[in-house]
Amino acid sequence: MNIYFTASARAPKEIKLNYKIIHNLISNLEHKNTDNYEINTDPNKFYSSSDNHKTEVHNNALKLIKKSEVVILEVSTHSLTMGYLIKYALDLRIPVIALYINKHEPGFILGIEDDNFQLIEYEPKNLKKILNDSISFANNQGKSRFNLMLSPKLSSHIQEYSKKEGISKASFIRKLISQNMDKNNQKNLY
Repeated sequence: MNIYFTASARAPKEIKLNYKIIHNLISNLEHKNTDNYEINTDPNKFYSSSDNHKTEVHNNALKLIKKSEVVILEVSTHSLTMGYLIKYALDLRIPVIALYINKHEPGFILGIEDDNFQLIEYEPKNLKKILNDSISFANNQGKSRFNLMLSPKLSSHIQEYSKKEGISKASFIRKLISQNMDKNNQKNLY
């Protein structure tokens, strides 16, 4: 599963230590980090950078969120950016997992009521289980089922192709829809 992870560069060192753990656990749980996130140890460097660089960082983050199936944010440090990214992902119906450590509860986002949003307190020692459970839950959110009436000719074609490819008929149909969305530069939900 493609996962976008980021966190505030303004966090204190003890919180930043958890960022690398979270980033590595995403890969260890056999998911793909869509961003090669490196902890920014000097947030002043970003804030003093050119407007073009800031725009590039912004546009890249939004592009990577669109390519992701889940967004994970560490929100122990209050950040307008994290709030903005939560809203952006939820507007796209992408599940968001917001993690925070004890005594660093992010007050403002406590009010978010969305089935695709999880706000979870963690400790470094239980991160693996929390990430595994929350990613699994997020993966199952928002999926819908519908019936599709097909002519015998179309049904036969789908059956033949899916058997040849070793995939389910539903996977074949999702693949076709995703290819069409890619062709039209839309968010791929497959």
